[in-house]
Amino acid sequence: MPSLLSSRRAVAEVSLQRNSARKKAAQTAVSRRSSPPISWPVVALVGAVATAAASWILCAGVAVLGWLGAGGGSLGGALQLGTLFWLLSNGVGVRIGAIPVTLVPWGATAVIAFMICRFAAACARQVHAEQKISPGLISIATVAAYQLPVLVGAVLWGEPWQAPARWASVIAVLVVACCGGSSRSLGARRADVRGWAWTVPRAVLAAQLAMLVAGAAVLVTGLWMHLKRVEALHEALQPGVAGGIALLLLQLAFAPNALVWSASYALGSGFSIGAGSVVAPAATQLGILPGIPLLGALPSPGPGDLAQLWWLAAGAVAGAIACWVVLGSRPAPRFDAASLAGGACGILAGAVFAAVAWAASGDLGTVGLADTGPRLLPLAVMACTTMGLSGLITGLALGWAARSRRN
Repeated sequence: MPSLLSSRRAVAEVSLQRNSARKKAAQTAVSRRSSPPISWPVVALVGAVATAAASWILCAGVAVLGWLGAGGGSLGGALQLGTLFWLLSNGVGVRIGAIPVTLVPWGATAVIAFMICRFAAACARQVHAEQKISPGLISIATVAAYQLPVLVGAVLWGEPWQAPARWASVIAVLVVACCGGSSRSLGARRADVRGWAWTVPRAVLAAQLAMLVAGAAVLVTGLWMHLKRVEALHEALQPGVAGGIALLLLQLAFAPNALVWSASYALGSGFSIGAGSVVAPAATQLGILPGIPLLGALPSPGPGDLAQLWWLAAGAVAGAIACWVVLGSRPAPRFDAASLAGGACGILAGAVFAAVAWAASGDLGTVGLADTGPRLLPLAVMACTTMGLSGLITGLALGWAARSRRN
């Protein structure tokens, strides 16, 4: 009997060890199948290079279309011009001939931000489940890899010392775009942000969107009222089919700038196109302008119409929206606290819009077209006071309404 029992124990031990080995091998196979085949730094590097190449091809393509429409110059000159436009889209100041240019075409920058955002999302999908990788790290690595070819181009063909702050603003926008894309891909591992840290940015963003909607309304109204002037400027250029497409794409590249300038007009501070020019609801004074069809939407020189003053309500609406967003998702505070919170949020929204307006401005020359864009000091004063007062009054009204409901 003992010999039989001992042999059974030996067989049982062997079978247990065999089952354990099988389970371990199966778990190893499953983990190998579930692990990403490519590490996320490799995807970040490949995505950065692909974004740089694709965005350069788009910018060079616009320049080549313009060269085909113009019928002069050389293909090499068109490609060099496209490279300068690509550098300008990345915030690097350039010199086109003898003309220094620092005005960033934010429409082209938005296309670059979208492409690099998608590659950042692809990087996040390659992160192992056990890795503690944050969206910020993925974003910084992706944008840093993208900036390497930009830096090479800036050293060879650009003038990065002209406006380094605008280059930094473009980099910040790319990092924010990558953070958004990688955060969505990481899914459940995102941090749950609540309270003022999430409500205040939402309110400020809502105010910026309200101002952009007002700017779009101003721009569309100007184009509709001066449609014949726009058509005359387009026909005077005689761009042809290829040149017309290039001209349309070029104007679309600067469309976000035009929206911000139009929103500055709606606030009352207006904008300038070169030294000595002012475009505002109260009055318009123009100097020498380039023959760009989009500029045909500008109002005629002279005192403004009283009907244009209705655009000043845009800042008040933006401040009220910011206050409503920041107070609507929280328990009803006292009316004094509500008014202070609404006023502070309105002032912050106005300051952020002034920063956006600074990023949308720049130089298109040395004398006549220098300092093109919103008038920053009047804009900062008008934006902060209008949105701040509107937010304060809206918060006071919401606080009184909440107090009435409680009573």
